[in-house]
Amino acid sequence: MRTKTKRASSKGGRPAKFAEPSRPVTMTLPDRILSRLAEIDGDRAKAVVRAVDAVLGPPGAAGPVGELPVSPDESLLTVVRCPPLDSLPWLSTVEIAPGRRLLSLHDGIPVEKLEVALQDLLDSPGGGVSDADRRTLRTLLEHIRTPRRNQAVRAAQILVIQDRPRGLPSPRAPRKRLTGGSHLF
Repeated sequence: MRTKTKRASSKGGRPAKFAEPSRPVTMTLPDRILSRLAEIDGDRAKAVVRAVDAVLGPPGAAGPVGELPVSPDESLLTVVRCPPLDSLPWLSTVEIAPGRRLLSLHDGIPVEKLEVALQDLLDSPGGGVSDADRRTLRTLLEHIRTPRRNQAVRAAQILVIQDRPRGLPSPRAPRKRLTGGSHLF
């Protein structure tokens, strides 16, 4: 009597779309977004990946802290979302682009206070600060400490408009939503 032997089984099924770990995700998107994604790639998943990489850059392309030039000799610091920064009541983060935020110190807060607070967050044992957030805090501290020691850092104000109470007329153009219930024009 002959017995059948099993061949080494292959994975079978569809070939992988991406050369990196991935998983299925279900989401509902507006029709206009689906149309725009189709302009990027006929395959929606590939279109989403290309759109995200175009906006945020490929993984590791931009560090957690960046510099946005505003003149030939000045730049603004930008950071990725970092929840420990939200614990500082005198600091606001203002989203200026997907994945990028400006730091805004409230009136009268010196840069040195931010430097000390960043060091305190880094020195806190555990405290629920992720490794990625620690990297962000450490990099931000480096971007502030050296220029401050060389007297090459200053705080500047940005204009932030609070939400209008209901019933008041709104401005002629819609405003871009920021974190903390504020708007940037």
